[in-house]
Formats: sequence, structure tokens, C-alpha cells
Amino acid sequence: MAILLFLIVSLCIQCYEVNGGRIHHQDKQLQSHDYQNLQPSIDDSFDCVDMYNQPAFQHPLLKNHKIQLFPTFLRTTMQNRSSSLSKAIKYQNFIRECPQGKVPILKTTTRQKMVTKSSSKSQLDGFNEYSESNPGHHFATLETTQDMMFHGGSARIGVYNLSLQENQYSISGIWIQSGPPAELNSIQVGSDVHLSLYGDHQIRITAYWTADGYQKTGCYNYQCPGFVQVHRGTGFGGVLQYSSKIGSLHKFVWSVKIKQDKSTGNWWCIGGKDNVALGYWPKKIFTHLSQGSSLIKYGGETYAPSNMISPPMGSGRLPKELFKNSGFISNLEIVDSNYNEVEVKPKEMKSNCDTTPNCYDVLYRGYEGSLYRQAFLFGGPGGKCGI
Repeated sequence: MAILLFLIVSLCIQCYEVNGGRIHHQDKQLQSHDYQNLQPSIDDSFDCVDMYNQPAFQHPLLKNHKIQLFPTFLRTTMQNRSSSLSKAIKYQNFIRECPQGKVPILKTTTRQKMVTKSSSKSQLDGFNEYSESNPGHHFATLETTQDMMFHGGSARIGVYNLSLQENQYSISGIWIQSGPPAELNSIQVGSDVHLSLYGDHQIRITAYWTADGYQKTGCYNYQCPGFVQVHRGTGFGGVLQYSSKIGSLHKFVWSVKIKQDKSTGNWWCIGGKDNVALGYWPKKIFTHLSQGSSLIKYGGETYAPSNMISPPMGSGRLPKELFKNSGFISNLEIVDSNYNEVEVKPKEMKSNCDTTPNCYDVLYRGYEGSLYRQAFLFGGPGGKCGI
């Protein structure tokens, strides 16, 4: 009997190594995992517009703005970007690029105008931590806790296709924020399924920004002046053509980095397997973010009207199903006060979820091996989530 008890205790210890600096015994299968980093495609839903006549320059603070063609921290990569994109076009024939001097801007449809017109603060401020004031919104995140100024963050987001209904959306991404609620400066970028915005179930890269707590400024993608597009072959609204399968050891991810340029103060969005610099939000359009970010969040957000159940988040499976099935965000890094890109530390992060754990949840255990590095699991099936 004593021997049997000893064996049971030993097995339990092997299965539950919490917050360790090694791969957990339950996830030895991670050593067999691999992933493919995706590059979004542009298609006929985009117009190629003159770089100097794009929507950004209708912003009153950008009338005489001089375009920054590449971030100073990626100069070498940007010089080689044309050859990298050419290889992508040859390998993936669904990718095209705009002619020299023009950039892709997602066409504004009647549907998108309706989304923007009908969006109230409660509908757009999906990352307000007080969900009572934002009915229908839910989140599951991992966020920084340090009292310091950040200059960006990056991660690799597991890409999963989700089944949603009209007026619902589900996004997995990264949020850069600074300032009190009424003056909140926020940049959000991630992979998104959003029927009301795009009219389909495709997974697209989506951005949203505000400079005043979602009161008078801000919008999705290019729907209002602000974001300066510089890349000819990738833009917000671009489609991620492949998605991860539940139960598969081969995953598809989209890499995203939002980083403030030390020389100009502009906030750059870098994405995809080739570290493509899509463009930037100029320092001028922000107040608090002009100096840096006080908070970085990684995770998921969903929305559904009050008469509907909440949609799935992440992969649609709970974190307890681990990397083989659950949604995940890996290779977590922040850009510190000295503009150094460093891995996050478990003791300096906290999880945050505003629902019961059978709806959405977060599981962060720290280092998950050489492939995923600092990573966490999040999401769930949705349903009647409540507060």
C-alpha cells in the first residue's frame, strides 16, 4: 500500500510543475510541435492609392507630415524587404503588391461605414477592465504590472478559424496603452474574425486606435485619418490564408510587434514572417503614448450584443486542453524603457479574465521550451458568460 501511494504521489508531482522554468511534463509533446509564420495577403478588397494621398493625411495634425519610410530599428531588414516579398509572391500566388509609390488601403464599404457609425463607446472600448459598463464585451489577457515606461511589445499569435454570427467579433492580439480612462491612448493589433466589419468569416489582421478614450478619435484600420501605410504588399484587413487545426502539432502563427521608434517617437507595426513594417501611428496624434506606454496586454477580446451568447475566443477550446487544442500567444517580449527587446518575466505579469472559467480562461506557466519561449494559453468556447 505504501509503495502504491508513493507511485501516485510521484506521478502527480511529474504532472504538475507550476510556474517552472522548464517544459511541463504534461506538455512534452511541445518538443514535437512546430509552427509556420504567416504573411497576410491583399486582394481585390484593397485599392492601391498614392502613398502621399492616403487617408492618414486628412488628419489635422498631419497636414505637413513627412513620411518615415522605414523604422530606424529595422533599417537592414527594410532594405531587403523587396526581395523577401518577391519570394513570398512566388511561393504564395495569392499575394500581390501595389506599384511603386502606392500603398494598399482596404476599401471602405457600406457595411464598414455602418459599423463605424453605430459604434458607441461601450461597443468599442472592449478592453475596459470594468465589463459592467461594457455589456457584451469580455476578455482574457496577460498584462504587465511594472511601474515603468514601455516602448512596445511583440508576440506570435496562434491563428485559428472561428465560427461567429453577425454582430459578433473575436480578436487575439496585443494592446499598447497609456493614460487615464477618459484620455486613454490605445493601439490594438491582432488577428480577428469580424463579420460586421468585413462581411465574412475569414481571419484578418485588424487594428484599432484611439487618443481620447474612444470618445471622438479612433477607428478600425484606415476608416479615419491616423495610421500611415508604407508597405506595398501587406495592409490591415489582409487575410491570413491558413489556420491551425485542433489537435494538430503543426500550428500557424502571425507575428506582430508594435514598437516606438526612438528617433521619431512614431509607433510602428511590424508583422509576419519577414518582419514586414506595415506603417506607423505618428507620435503627433497621441498625447500620453507620445512618451511611451504604461501598459502592455496580450490576449483575447470578444463582443456580442446583449441578446446573443458570447462567441468563441482563441481556438474555441479552454486552456486546460493545453497547446495541442487551446488558443495561445507565444514568444512574449516587451520593449523596455531603454528600447531593448526582452522576454517578459512571469513575476512581472498578471492574468486577467472577466468571466467564469468554463467560458474563457487564462493559463500562464512561464517558459514553455525553445519554440514557444514565454507563452500562455487563453480563450474558450464562449456561451452565457456573464460577469
